[in-house]
Amino acid sequence: MKIDELKEFMEIIEQSSIDIMKLEKGDFKLFYQKQGAENLVPNFENQHMNTDTVLPLSSLDVADITVNTADQAESSLHVIKSPMIGTFYARPNPDAEPFVQVGAMVAQSETVCILEAMKLLNEVHADVNGEIIEILVNDGQIIEYGQPLFTVKVSE
Repeated sequence: MKIDELKEFMEIIEQSSIDIMKLEKGDFKLFYQKQGAENLVPNFENQHMNTDTVLPLSSLDVADITVNTADQAESSLHVIKSPMIGTFYARPNPDAEPFVQVGAMVAQSETVCILEAMKLLNEVHADVNGEIIEILVNDGQIIEYGQPLFTVKVSE
């Protein structure tokens, strides 16, 4: 998880009614407890954490957060996000091949899809060089501004 994502996550939790949360995604594990929720007893299934030694995330300075090797591998991944609201099209026309598929190499500024908005077709371009690892949306799907469209493994 990137630091920006972590900050955004913390802000969302701080504004919610959630007091304690345990999150696991692959090798990434996070235990979050709001200040003032120390008297609440977490009731997690298969809990393996010692909550006496876990600091509330809000008490950590971002400078204290270190990136481990799994995070470094994740940092070579880049997400191409939608620059606008529209309908996602993977191909230039219904009879054509898709612009990209999983495993395809893309160059910066190469067209990866089209977004249709108000009857206008807008090309979306890769903003990095790399390999398409995942296509996160379906052809014909309505897309929101900033929505992740593709995951790209950045090539050096």
